[in-house]
Amino acid sequence: MIDGVIKYDFQFTKSEPLSVENYLEIESVRERLYDLNLIGVTKEGIGFGNISRRIDANSFVITGTQTGHLAKLSGEHYSLVEEYNDKEFYLKSSGSIKPSSEALTHGIIYNLSSKIGAVIHIHSKEIWNFMLTHDYLKTKAVEYGSVEMIDEVNRIFSNIEPLSNPKFVMAGHEDGVMVFGEDLVGAELVLMGILEEMGK
Repeated sequence: MIDGVIKYDFQFTKSEPLSVENYLEIESVRERLYDLNLIGVTKEGIGFGNISRRIDANSFVITGTQTGHLAKLSGEHYSLVEEYNDKEFYLKSSGSIKPSSEALTHGIIYNLSSKIGAVIHIHSKEIWNFMLTHDYLKTKAVEYGSVEMIDEVNRIFSNIEPLSNPKFVMAGHEDGVMVFGEDLVGAELVLMGILEEMGK
């Protein structure tokens, strides 16, 4: 599979762009991460990086698929995930655009704890290598967006309270790093904390 391609079974309903209150908080964080090149587009034209915010127990707003090349997003670039099920590898969404190909991984993270309110996925070779070679939680070298990745996320958090260590590196997804928090401010602070540990 090519990166940036949705791999899970999903039902997508084309609808009006999301209202600004659904994505405004996400957008302010995304703009900062875009400026740091932690969200963007590869030389091959494949978008990377995505952010989501929980709406309720089983729904969240997330950046749309292949929007990494855009410096700023509007309602037409965000998707509402209305329902998801990791056991059935299924996701239902609506909006003007399909959700990020990492949306189900975001859902699995939300399933770890009802206290988790935001998830950030960035790409950085430097951060990725640092986390792999230091004492950070890491998945095995499995493909992103796969059933195996779901199993890995559940495995690495099986014996700890997720928010006590809200970050992990995806060993099988080159440059891929996930952080999360009770809200977007908290999730971004986790990411900035990693950069601080790197001396950045």
